[in-house]
Formats: sequence, C-alpha cells, structure tokens
Amino acid sequence: MKKVVILYIALGRYVVFWKEFYESCEQLLLSCEKDYVIWTDCPIAQLAYGNKENITVIHTDRRGWPYDTLMRFEMFFQEKERILKYDYVFFFNANMKFYNPTDLNEIAPQQWNDGLVAGAHPIALSDKYISPDKLPFERREESTAYVPFGSSKNYVCGAFNGGTSKAFLEMCAVLKENVQKDLDNDIIACVDDESHLNAYLAKHNYLLAGIAYGFPERLLKKMGRPGFTNMIKIISRSKSNPKYGGFGYLRGLTDRKNPQNIVAYTIMRILFRIATWFVPNRKTRQKIRSYYG
Repeated sequence: MKKVVILYIALGRYVVFWKEFYESCEQLLLSCEKDYVIWTDCPIAQLAYGNKENITVIHTDRRGWPYDTLMRFEMFFQEKERILKYDYVFFFNANMKFYNPTDLNEIAPQQWNDGLVAGAHPIALSDKYISPDKLPFERREESTAYVPFGSSKNYVCGAFNGGTSKAFLEMCAVLKENVQKDLDNDIIACVDDESHLNAYLAKHNYLLAGIAYGFPERLLKKMGRPGFTNMIKIISRSKSNPKYGGFGYLRGLTDRKNPQNIVAYTIMRILFRIATWFVPNRKTRQKIRSYYG
C-alpha cells in the first residue's frame, strides 16, 4: 500500500477547519497509508487529534496576509527529508473537506504527468473565463510568475496540488526561489502563491483533477440533479459562512464575525464590494473585500 503525506496549514483562525478535514480524509481517502504534517500556531493541547501518531505538528508563527499563504513552498521545502520518505504528497487548503470516497489512484499522477497533480479552479464553472486569455494568470513580465497570453489553457486552484515526493519537492524548490525573487523586487503576484503554481505548471505536464476535487460547497444545493452530488469527491467550504466567522475574520483582518442574518450579510457584502471599485490600491481593495467575505 502506498504511503501518503498530507500537508496542511492552519494558522490563526483557520484552525477551525482542521477537525472536519482530518476526520473526512481519514474516512474517505482510500487505498493508502496516511500521515499528516500540519503547520499551526495553535497549542497542541488545543488542537483536535494533535496527539495522534500519524500527525506531526510544526509550530509556526503567523506572518500575516499574504505571507501565510505566499511562503508555503518555503515551508514545505524545509521538510524535504520527511516528505521524501513517502510515495506521494498532497497539499490541501484549510477549508477543503473530503465529501465522498476517493481512491488514491484518482488523484495520484503518473510518470507522463511529470509526477504532479493540481485541482481545476472553480472559475471553470463560469462562462466569464471560457477564453484562456481571460484566466487570471500573472501577466506582468517583471514577475517570475509571468504567464504569456496563449501559453496555457487551464488555470488551477492553489487549494489542492501534489504529486510524487520527488516531483513535488522539485517544484517547491523552484517556487520558493521565485517567490523570494519577486519579494526582493517588491512584487507580489496577482494571486499570490496560486500565480506561481500556475506559472510552473504551464511549463509542465500534470494531472488536472476536475472540479469534483474542489467543488464549492455553496453550489451543492443548486445541483438538483439526482445523484449528482455523489460525483463530488472533495468540497471547498465557504470561508464567508458565518459558521466560520467570515473571510476577513479568518484572515485576522477584523475581529467582527459575519452576521448570522443572511439578508443583512448579503447587503453589506454587496456594498463593500461596490466600494472597492473606487479604491486604486490593491491591498486596500483586498482588505475592504475581505471585511464581509
């Protein structure tokens, strides 16, 4: 049986997702032996299942947004000796959750995939991005994440990627250097680490896992066709859900949780989105958008 290591980052309030992720992965990711490496600032005594033998906890202080996500490739590469002991390695965003039984063979790349796998981005469900040139790649030539128009047809989500331990670490080695080069030049790619991931994969073969391996939870109820949800393997839980506090709350941008009143929440979210149309600064726009998800 293949040995798999799951990489998981749960910094700050994102730790709220960990318990359900671990339980779902243990139950529904099949045909493999699973170990976990979790980077968190949560004390082990307060971390669900923190004393399990198949879990390694690496205490990590928060760096703030976007560095908590942007520096992930550096964090992973620091554990290269540990990761090389496994056949496969997979990274899942904190809000991912296994939804139906998933066999390892469904997401394990082969040699002709350059040993890499990544999940399709939910924008694949939108007609707005039907043209590859409209996909949100980093288009600034001065960034190491630059992807020229017409050079890639698929845009992957940073929430799920992995592969053989060797291929994955080779990718991390390149991307951690690219991220640092950009930072040295005062550049942050337009979609942070996701931009760097897409730039790397645009030059490689890889297994593209369909939208069923990262399906937005909020769309499940809209899929009324009988049996359709049985095809969904992994879901992406909504960070805007008041159950988790909301996007801005999770990122630590505000101590205000999203209101339970969905009508009031929706109105405020729309108003905050409209407000960003008049703000030229990117970081300020992100902060305003994040306040109400």
